[in-house]
Amino acid sequence: MLIYLLRHGTPVQGRIYRGNKIDDPLTEVGWNQMKSSVKNLSVDAIATSPMKRCSEFADYISKKSKIPYTIIEDFKEIGFGDWQGKTSHQIGEEIVQRFKNDPINNPVNNAEDLYDFQYRVIKNYLEILNNLNPKSKLLIIAHAGVIRVIKSYILKLPIEKMFTMNIKSGSCEQFEI
Repeated sequence: MLIYLLRHGTPVQGRIYRGNKIDDPLTEVGWNQMKSSVKNLSVDAIATSPMKRCSEFADYISKKSKIPYTIIEDFKEIGFGDWQGKTSHQIGEEIVQRFKNDPINNPVNNAEDLYDFQYRVIKNYLEILNNLNPKSKLLIIAHAGVIRVIKSYILKLPIEKMFTMNIKSGSCEQFEI
């Protein structure tokens, strides 16, 4: 099976911690980033986060390719608690870096528990895989956090290190499983 992990492109308001509460749509740049990443991609199934920055592009791809998509509620981004709506600069670069290096010992106040986030994402990811033909090509349109969790699972990396992975806006990575 081929898995494509597509991160949403640049949304309105730029680089802020949106998490699972702020539902900004994509900018024109964001749309172009995503279109460019999947330009020659052919898939059999599409799963997406319900957030506009993902689901609106899933709808576009679905109409263009005539492949239906499935909205996965649990593919929403991690809840960033007190950081939601803020930039790294507003939070403090050093604080953000400590969190990224060790999210377990430097948690964000009122944020979703990292292990709960991992559980909801992987549970749904495995359910999707179990319902597909092993020769399928699956496109998952989601957020950096969701992609980090799935990528950590595929590569057998500890979830505690997921924030050290750089997932660029509008980027698409392919994995054969």
